[in-house]
Amino acid sequence: MVLLVYEILQKLLHRFHWIVPGYIMGGENRNKEKARLRKGISILVATPGRLLDHLKNTSSFLYTNLRWIIFDEADRILELGYGKEIEDILNILGSKPQKPVGKDNATSRISEVQRQNLLLSATLNEKVNELAKISLDNPVMVGLDQKTELQLTQQDMEPMEFNGKDILGKDGKLLTSSTEEYKLPTQLLQRYIKVPCGSRLVVLLAILKHLFEKEPSQKVVVFFSTCDAVDFHYSLVSGFQLLPHRQSDIEDKQLFLKCNTLRLHGNMNHEDRRTTFNAFKTEKSALLLSSDVAARGLDFPKVRCIIQYDPPGEATEYVHRVGRTARIGEKGDSLLFLQPVETDYLHGLEKHGVTLTEYPLQKLLDSFPLFGIKYHPKNFVSVDTHPWAVSLQRALESFISSELKMKKMAQNAFCSWVRAYTAHRGELKGIFMVKKLHLGHVARSFALKEQPSLVNKSLQKQSKKRMRDQKHNNISKKRKVSKR
Repeated sequence: MVLLVYEILQKLLHRFHWIVPGYIMGGENRNKEKARLRKGISILVATPGRLLDHLKNTSSFLYTNLRWIIFDEADRILELGYGKEIEDILNILGSKPQKPVGKDNATSRISEVQRQNLLLSATLNEKVNELAKISLDNPVMVGLDQKTELQLTQQDMEPMEFNGKDILGKDGKLLTSSTEEYKLPTQLLQRYIKVPCGSRLVVLLAILKHLFEKEPSQKVVVFFSTCDAVDFHYSLVSGFQLLPHRQSDIEDKQLFLKCNTLRLHGNMNHEDRRTTFNAFKTEKSALLLSSDVAARGLDFPKVRCIIQYDPPGEATEYVHRVGRTARIGEKGDSLLFLQPVETDYLHGLEKHGVTLTEYPLQKLLDSFPLFGIKYHPKNFVSVDTHPWAVSLQRALESFISSELKMKKMAQNAFCSWVRAYTAHRGELKGIFMVKKLHLGHVARSFALKEQPSLVNKSLQKQSKKRMRDQKHNNISKKRKVSKR
């Protein structure tokens, strides 16, 4: 994201040679960064950790003329654990909210350099409130009204009430992730698809095949919950070949998905992430398999469809994910995968004014030929028993079992997916429950014929650990009460 903002600044400022943009971030050479800071930078784009590092250790880093401090993705900064760094940065820069001063020292404040702090976010929630407490003084909220077609009016600039604890909206209500109503582009078509757990992989490949055969020149992003899942699906899509229905055509086998496939997640090294980012940005047709590292801030042009294969942990993340498409007036599609036991997730989105329609899965599966012949069922056929889906599932399982490396990746992805599934918080715990899952069906969604035994052991260990911690906490509380 730092590089993206820096590149845009370079384009905007190429005629204004006296305004010098620069960036500092983790993974870059510190000595080169120090040299750039020494020469002088007008607009600095930085990650919190590296900025604090230079503020503390680079003597040539002068910031006496600083006028603006902007926190982009404000709600995410604290979620990622940068709260302490932000406080330290504001303390060093002298930009924390000022306490009321008396007449005696009022003159000292007037002589100080006037600075302005800005928080930018597509969603307003508790995390924004927390960051506002430590960084803003008498804040004003600036919003864009869709009715004015992005023309900012005086009515949009309404002062926010600040009660010393939280920011309140224009209606006096607390701005939280549970009360905020999301405004998504009207040209964004939002749909969900209800899929049994064991058929998830088959349906995902069917949808991707349909998208790229219907319109070969397009960009699609698929979001996964874990890095291992990204790696597994990337290797699968890059290598899976479907055998032809006729034995005479055995030499003509081709990749099941004929598209340029890329991957992006946080465990990749810095250079690989940059290469992927630049490749997907410049390609006219590509499939990007990604973790939530691509959900925010990254501007990929001409993305037509967003597929959320694993539902996001919070409703706010749903907004950020689908925000990668339907940008600047262009059309876009989003598709959310849900298992039948997870459909209550839709009620949570409806609370925020987000309504999804169901995707016609049966019609899609019927459109694929089986052994070269179109399948026309007279009655409704479930996904699990649909002949084309069953045939593809068998082919996938055969491919995985024959490739030792792929089988190991599938097992790792299975284990990390189950761990991520148990990590849902708050109200989502009642929707995403491992107890409701059939782990054998989960294994099928990774083209495994049987579930890895390690998962059961790890789940048992986790449940035992939770029980021990609970007992320990209860004993500690009793001791504290008895002492009093």
